[in-house]
Formats: sequence, structure tokens, C-alpha cells
Amino acid sequence: MSFKILLGIFIVGLLVRFLYFPQNVYFAYDQARDSYTALDILKGDFKIVGPPSAASDKLFAGPLIFYILAPIYWLGNHNPEVVSGFFRVFNALGVFPVFLIGRILFNKFVGFTSAFLFAISYEQSQYSLFISHQPLAVVPVLLLWLGLAMLFFRKEGRGLFLVATGWGLALQFHYVYLLLFFGIFFLVFLLRKNLPIIKTKDLFGSLAIFFLIVGSYILSEIKFNFRITKALFLSSASPNFHPKSIIYVLNRFLHDTFWSDYSFTFIPAVLLIFVCLKLYRDRDRQKLFFLLIWLFVGTLSYFLSGTPSYYYSAGASVSLILLSSYLLGNIYKKSAALATLCIGGIIFNNLFLISSINPKGLNSDMVIQPGMLLSSQKEALDYIYKNAGDEHFSVNSLTIPYNINTTWNYLFEWYGKKKYSRLPIWVGPVAHGYPGSIPVSDRRSDLPNLQFLIIEPTVGIDSYIKHKFFNEENYFSRIEEEKSFGTITVQKRQKI
Repeated sequence: MSFKILLGIFIVGLLVRFLYFPQNVYFAYDQARDSYTALDILKGDFKIVGPPSAASDKLFAGPLIFYILAPIYWLGNHNPEVVSGFFRVFNALGVFPVFLIGRILFNKFVGFTSAFLFAISYEQSQYSLFISHQPLAVVPVLLLWLGLAMLFFRKEGRGLFLVATGWGLALQFHYVYLLLFFGIFFLVFLLRKNLPIIKTKDLFGSLAIFFLIVGSYILSEIKFNFRITKALFLSSASPNFHPKSIIYVLNRFLHDTFWSDYSFTFIPAVLLIFVCLKLYRDRDRQKLFFLLIWLFVGTLSYFLSGTPSYYYSAGASVSLILLSSYLLGNIYKKSAALATLCIGGIIFNNLFLISSINPKGLNSDMVIQPGMLLSSQKEALDYIYKNAGDEHFSVNSLTIPYNINTTWNYLFEWYGKKKYSRLPIWVGPVAHGYPGSIPVSDRRSDLPNLQFLIIEPTVGIDSYIKHKFFNEENYFSRIEEEKSFGTITVQKRQKI
């Protein structure tokens, strides 16, 4: 019976994550770059370094993301929509470890309630829409905390294997999860009396699993003269602390899960503080410490970096979901109607945010360029090809990053060429060293008369750069027609 209920919750999670699919599939520069790298792996060009970090050109994630994307692109005929489908399913799988953690810490009611709240979570639905390495850390982080719960509250040594697997996989998806070490350390220190006797084979087996998973980091550090280690050490030599970022992120957790008005997030905050006090008085303080350490470690990166994105907090808010589910369980014992009303309010909050934001893809805290939707990009390409007919044409674009046409290269190669059997000429200059097979011409006089200009959402582009770009375009060509596809604009132009 429990499995059937849990399976039903998983299906609910899938339905929530597949709302508005495929219209809200997000595809921008990072997605195109990683897609090309995954396709290189299919050609035999194997990687030991993952995607670069925005924080430093010497910091990289692990390469596992490329080895996950490669077979999906192979099976899906290079279609990003298939990849997006995988991300949504993978994130929904989190309902299973969430249920198990809730059951181990408290009871089945808390387990089922927590799993359900995870299934309908707006925050998690946003993670599931983001085709990148960071969101894939959600399930591994949950596996790590499940393993710790098994160790400290069930005295099951096999939990160590989950800790090793979860932590190793989380590190593959982002180096910031090195900070999970502090969670493990604090729990061992505070709850050491709860630890079971660890068998030698379990200890060495877990270590072997961990180092096997993170082995690519070791190889890349040896090959590239320990550049990540040096970068992390140098960046932490004189750290800047950002306590306000933690407040911001905690407030966002409350907003995304419990109350979609930032002016009133103090209400769930007060209720959760009450739950903490109750857990402490009820001699469940060990479980309270467990959840608070989970929350603390999940927000620690913001204290160090000051970047309030979703990238570093995968799974951290689940600790609040578990606390709230414990509160709902206590309310249910006294008033089933009131508990139902509270759960209904949380469901409404999440579905309201999902229905308001998810049709447009990812929010502005998740990505720099909201609105780069594959559905709009395909419409833009259809417009270009249909207007061109049999005529030769060239394409230029105002992009982020500037002068890098990787995104549109991928789209023209995958969608345009497959559907219309030809590629345009790209207007140069473009940055060198980026993948793509579209021919580039730096000589404006050699370009076809028919030209198209693609304008991406210009958030983050300096006004001076935009002014210079359009002045140059207007010098060489004139606008005949302009049409918008969501946040993407296409100008049909004729050479002067």
C-alpha cells in the first residue's frame, strides 16, 4: 500500500514538472555549449573536465554531465526537448529519498507529506526545467542525507554507501558541494554516540565508491597542475562574507514553498521556529540538529560567495519541508480540518507560482536570460526560412555572451538544417574557438542581399555595446520587417 501511495505521489511530481512541456524548454548558451561537448563524446572525444564556472576560469564542475547528456542526445536525435524530459523525470525521483528520510526521522505521515510537498514544489519544478549540471545535484544531495539518517537514526552501516555515492555525485555536478563535508563533520561530532560500528569492508567500500566517482577531478588536477585546488585556496585566502545573502536565500525558500508574498514570509518563519522549539523540548533535539545542520550547510555557500542564485542550494529547502511536515502531523492529531487547510494553502502557493512563472521557463534568479525558450527559437527559425524561400540569406545576432553564436549555431544545425536542408551564412566577426559548422563571412560586401538579425533578450548587455551594434547593422542594411517570438526578436533586412 505504501509503495502505491508513493508511486502516486511520484506521478503527481511528473505531472507538475511536465506542465507546459515542451513549450517551456529553456535553451541558451550554456545548454548549447554542453550539447556540443556531449556530441563530441559521441565522436570519441572523451572529457575529464566539466563545464566552467562563472566564478572563475580555473574552476570547473565534473564531466559526468556530458556523459549523461551524450546517450540522451544520441537516442533523442540531438533534440534538447528529450534532454529536458530526462531532467524532469530525474528531479521527480527525489520523492523517494524524501519519503524515506521523513519516515526514518519521524513516521510515515511525515514521509508521505514531505514527499508530496516535494512533488508539487515550485522550487523543484524550476530545477527540473534547467538543463545544466547544477540541478542534477538535487537527488544526490538527498541520497547523502538519507544515508546520514540511516547511519545516525537507524544505525545501519550501509547508509555509508549512500553518503559516499550522494556526496561523490553532488561533487560531479558542482565543486561547491565540498561544503557538505561540514555537515558530515558536525553530525559526527554532535551525534557520535548514535553511530553504529562501521565494518571495515563498508568503510573501504564506501571510500572506493567515493573516489571512483570523483576520480575525474583527481585526474584533471594532476593533468592541469592542481588549478582547481589552487583557485579554491587562493579565493579562500581572504574571504568576503555575505550574511545578507543567507537571509535572502532563506526568505526565498519560504517564498517558493509556503508564501508567495515576500511581505508575509515571516509567518511561516515564525511557525518553523515554533516547530524547532517543540522538537527541542520533546527530546527530539537530535533530529532538530540534523535538519538545521542540513539547512545551514545548504546555505553556507551563499555566506561565502554572496551570489543568491539557485545553483548552490540543491535540496537544502527539503529540510524545511520535513520540519513543516512534522508540524502538519502534530496539527492533524488535534484537527484534521486545520491540517488539511494548511496543506491546501501550501499546495495553492506552489501551484500559483508554477502556473504564473513556469510557462515562461526559468525565473531570473536561475538564469541571466529568462525567456530563451526552444519553442520561441524554433518559431524564429521557421520565420527566417519561410521568408527566405529559395533565396540565399545571412544571419547575425546580438547574443549573450557577446559575439558568440554557439546557441544559434546549434539550433540552425539541429533544427534548421534537418527541416529545411540548408544553412545560412553567418555575419562575422564571431569569437573563435567555439563549435559550429555554419560558414562565417567577415566581408559585408560578399553577403547575400537578404539578411536576418536575431536579437536575444538583452539583459546584461551594456547599452554602449547595443548602440554600437545597431549602428553598424543600420550602416550595412535596412529593416524591412520586425517580428517578436516571445522575448526573441527577428529583423528581416536588405543589404544597402
